[in-house]
Amino acid sequence: MSRLVKLIIVLCMTITFLIACSSGDSSSKSAENGKITQESKTDYANETSTEENHVEANQDKKEEQSKQSQSRMVIYNASLDMEVKKIAQVQDQINKMVVEMGGYTIQQNMNQNSEERQESSLTVRIPQDHFQAFLDKVKKLGVRTENQHISGQDVTEEYVDLKSRLKSKQVVEKRLTQFMNEAKDTKTLLEISNELAKVQEEIETIQGQMKYIENQTSLSTVTITLFENKVVVPGLEKDQLNTWEKTKKQFMNSINFIVSFISGLFVFIVGYLPVIVILGLIGVVITLIWRKAKKKSGNTVDK
Repeated sequence: MSRLVKLIIVLCMTITFLIACSSGDSSSKSAENGKITQESKTDYANETSTEENHVEANQDKKEEQSKQSQSRMVIYNASLDMEVKKIAQVQDQINKMVVEMGGYTIQQNMNQNSEERQESSLTVRIPQDHFQAFLDKVKKLGVRTENQHISGQDVTEEYVDLKSRLKSKQVVEKRLTQFMNEAKDTKTLLEISNELAKVQEEIETIQGQMKYIENQTSLSTVTITLFENKVVVPGLEKDQLNTWEKTKKQFMNSINFIVSFISGLFVFIVGYLPVIVILGLIGVVITLIWRKAKKKSGNTVDK
């Protein structure tokens, strides 16, 4: 009986041990499977994240390239020579269009070259969005367009370079400002202050160049030369057609001549009156002597 009990106990223990081993293997396998699954999920997540980042980077790069291609910075200039019927009227219309399109007039001149030709020049600034529309409207105001020239200068790379230089200088400025705040002796403070002043001056220069480019690209310069050809018909002038006026003028000239002659004669006589009196007396004496001599000669002949 005791052997049987021992056998049963040993058998139970063996079964219990086998069950425990099988459960341990299954739990370890389950743990390994779970670990593998978690690692796989992590790798997949990392791969997915990397791929998504790569896609997003490509998209950002494409968007940036597209944005740069669409926002090219170009300076447009145009010159236009055209004949018009009335310069003053066309000038007023052009100035009105310039104001309506958000531009302004820089210079305006008027020249009268001859009786047959009159010229006028205008220099205006027009927003780049209305550049071509403005040229088309101006050409409709003229009789004919003699010359037209349009030029464009791409300054995108120059502007991007200035922008990069500005960022670099601003970083240097920030560092120098930080160093200056941390400086403990006067010598170091002065050295950093001088360097900071140079960097700030360079920053201002770069910003000025960038503003100039922005102004030149946002507004286009248009120089317009207008000329008007006039036909001069020769004809009689007004004074040639007024006979009565000419007659009165000639009559008054004659009266003035007579008055001037009498006035001159009177001045001559009064002025030389003593001489005239003496000459008159001399003439009288000579006449009397001549008569007496003639009478004597006559009496002598009669005897």
